[in-house]
Amino acid sequence: MIELSSLIPHEIHPSWKDLLSDEVMNDVMKIETEISDQEFNPTNPRQALRFLSTDLNHMNIIWLGQDVYPAEGVATGRAFEVGTLHSWTEKFNQNSIQNIIRVIHKNYFEIEEYKQIKPYTQIRKEIESGQFPILQPKQWFQSLENQGVLFLNCSFTCKIGKANSHKKIWESFSNKVLQFVSSRRPDLIWFLWGKEAINKKVFIQEGQFYESRHPMLCSEKYENDFLKFNGFKDTGHLVNWLGIQSDK
Repeated sequence: MIELSSLIPHEIHPSWKDLLSDEVMNDVMKIETEISDQEFNPTNPRQALRFLSTDLNHMNIIWLGQDVYPAEGVATGRAFEVGTLHSWTEKFNQNSIQNIIRVIHKNYFEIEEYKQIKPYTQIRKEIESGQFPILQPKQWFQSLENQGVLFLNCSFTCKIGKANSHKKIWESFSNKVLQFVSSRRPDLIWFLWGKEAINKKVFIQEGQFYESRHPMLCSEKYENDFLKFNGFKDTGHLVNWLGIQSDK
């Protein structure tokens, strides 16, 4: 058995065992060697392949992210999670997660007209007042994961301050992960946001797909604009997108 890389979490769930052949582990070790002299995100290397600690058999939905956040200390190994964010009322710069919250807010209040979708600054006030009862960021991401949402990136590290800098390094491994996941779980629902994520469909043999433009930038003029995304609404029977889990 190949020695475990420092990029591998200490606890690997058995559902990923067949992915981690000696060949794949060799690939990861080569990647580790290639980036070992760089400062990269996640700053905790064990978080890079965090998805390996989750139970693939428990998952229902995959958010397919492109790249880890380039700002130092922000990436957690979960796609779209802002590691430094403790409250939605704090100021932060990651537009993608702000727009994700805007769509969930839109669905919660059954807003139909695009122009009535509220800006994040206003939603922040509704969270603070309790009018919009979404869990705080860390609890929210953990709750969604507990409910069967896998936050999967395509590139698992990047140089600090340089987005997509490790895209080519991870490409082969990433494609193997997608092929493995789709072969083991052809029933999964995939949220594909942006061209890079949508282009990965060639490695996903089966599944149900919800697609849109990337949540980073939104505009009503696009038919597939992210704020028109229906994936959260259509999967509300599987996941409480506020993060509120029943006691069942």
